Formats: sequence, C-alpha cells, structure tokens
Amino acid sequence: MKYYLNQLLKFICFITLLVFYLQDAAAQDIDTTFHKKDGKEITAKDPAYFKRIIRPVSDQNKKYYVVEEYYINNNTIKLKGTSKDAGFPFSFQGQKSQFSFQGQKSQFYENGVLKSLENFSEKSELIDSAYYWYPNGKPELTVFYPSSLDKRGNRVAENPIYVAYFDSLENKTLADGNGLICLREGGDDNFEKGRMVNNLREGEWKGLADNETFVETYKKGKLLKGSKIKENGERINYDAKTYFAQPEYPGGIYKLLTFIAKNYEYPKEAVKNGVNGLVEIDFVVDRDGHIEDIKVKSDLGFNTGEAGIRVVKMLKKWKPGILRGEPVRVGYTLPIRLNYVR
Repeated sequence: MKYYLNQLLKFICFITLLVFYLQDAAAQDIDTTFHKKDGKEITAKDPAYFKRIIRPVSDQNKKYYVVEEYYINNNTIKLKGTSKDAGFPFSFQGQKSQFSFQGQKSQFYENGVLKSLENFSEKSELIDSAYYWYPNGKPELTVFYPSSLDKRGNRVAENPIYVAYFDSLENKTLADGNGLICLREGGDDNFEKGRMVNNLREGEWKGLADNETFVETYKKGKLLKGSKIKENGERINYDAKTYFAQPEYPGGIYKLLTFIAKNYEYPKEAVKNGVNGLVEIDFVVDRDGHIEDIKVKSDLGFNTGEAGIRVVKMLKKWKPGILRGEPVRVGYTLPIRLNYVR
C-alpha cells in the first residue's frame, strides 16, 4: 500500500542538555525544490509538476517560513501560506495580533481558479471559516472551525461545523451539518462521501484513498466497522480499534526521551561556539517498525544535526503504525532542544 500519512505525527520532546555557553542559531537561505504531482521531490525540473519555494522570515524573534508553490507548466501559483516549519508537511499558521489570530493558506487550480482558502492559528489548527471551490469556480464546501480560549488564554480548536456543501451540478446537498457530503484530502483523487447528521458521520460512507476503495459504517460519528479493497484485490476488515494507531517506541515516550537525553553526544565545535537552540530530525517508521529516511530537518550548525542523526540510528525497533487495518509508514519529526547555562 502506498499510503503515507499526510500529516506527520510529532513527538514534542524538548531535551535539555546542560553545558556552559549561549549563542543564537544562524539564518537559513531560500530553498527551491521540484516535485511530482503526488508531492514527491525530484532533482530535475523537466518532469516536475510543480516547484516549491521556502523563504525564512523573522518577526519579533520568531522565525516563520513563507511557502509558495508554482505549476511548472504555466508558472501560475499553486499554494501560498506561512509555516512555522521549513519542511513538508508544513504546519501552516497565522500570526497573532492584538485582537485575533490571523493567517491564511491559499491553494489554486492549474487554471488559476482559487481552490481553497483556510485560516490557521499559531498552533497550526484550522480556525474560523474555510472555503473550497470546484475548478470552474463554483462553490463546493464551506466549513466553520470554532475555537475558544482556555484558562491560560490559549486558543483551543473545537469540532468543525459543516455549513454547506454543493455537488458538481450545483445542488446543495448539505446544510447546517445535515445531508450528503463529499470530503477530499490528500491527492485530488482521494475522497470520502456519506451522510452527516448534526455534523457527525452517520451510516455508510464510501471512499478512495491511494487507489484503495473502502466502505465504513458510522453511528453518531463513531466508526463501527470498515472494509477496504487493495489494488491487488485483497480485502482487509477493521473496526475502531484497528482503524488507526500511532507507532510505539518500546517502553513508550518516556523511554524514548530518556534514551535521546542520555545518548545525544554534543559536538565539540558546538560546545566551543556555545550553540543554543532547536535541532529537528525527520525519520520514517516503516511497516515493519524499522527506522528509515533519517535526515536533518533543521539544525544549529557545528554538526548538531549529524549528532541527532547518530542518536536516532541507535533507536530500537518500533511497533509500526496502523491505518485502516494494516501497517503503514509514518513520518516523525523529533525536536531536540539544546539549552546551555554558564
């Protein structure tokens, strides 16, 4: 199965290492990459479907990244947004103002028509209204993402409200969270369609995910059972317990954090130059639980990224992640925060 989770599951594990110096990290340059239609990065421009440009921006001691994508065929805009991460999949976000959270991610069809308009909070959660259109410019879906403030003043996202959905013939089949709807996520061919009652899935839902068809049954938004057919014709049945599970490190998160803290070897040049900040290492837990595709997402120079790769290579075999009843490859970003005192 060619399924790769669209959203990286992040371990927010900030490891404190005590040494004796302080220093700011260096800025990153503009980065341009070329990609196929499915998003896979390639080295040559010629067969590419789109190009991605990432530009760092510093604002009040915070670093963001402006992400722009352009179709190779006609050089028209494909995507534009602001991310707190420099690597895919991006954590799109808005910038906090005195009155509200503001920030938009826009996507466009190759013909220049606006495809979607979404608003994100600083936590990269969808907030406020989101709009989606068909390639001919006709409206498809409007969703409202309510949010509230917790006791600490942090904005917390709540369950979405599906305001309206129109089919390709401009028939309004859903209003105020009730009716038939088709949701699209990931590739343009991926979809899920079924009935919603009070903004919750109800009854039979059908869909397609990376060339695999599936049928699922829901009651008040909860999955009761599901069945999918793979490209080779194999049928896999699943339920709520086997629908999705994150990879697990032996002994859990605490064991992982303890191992990283004990085995991260601080490079001598980093100590000498008093480096301080965040190192991020990307890796994938494959279907067998092995770690692969290890790379530095961001580092502080002076071999701090290489030291992160070395410690990740030392990790034990994981229990693989599960999606729709079978193991899948899951990508992680492991942040390692390096703090120093004199």
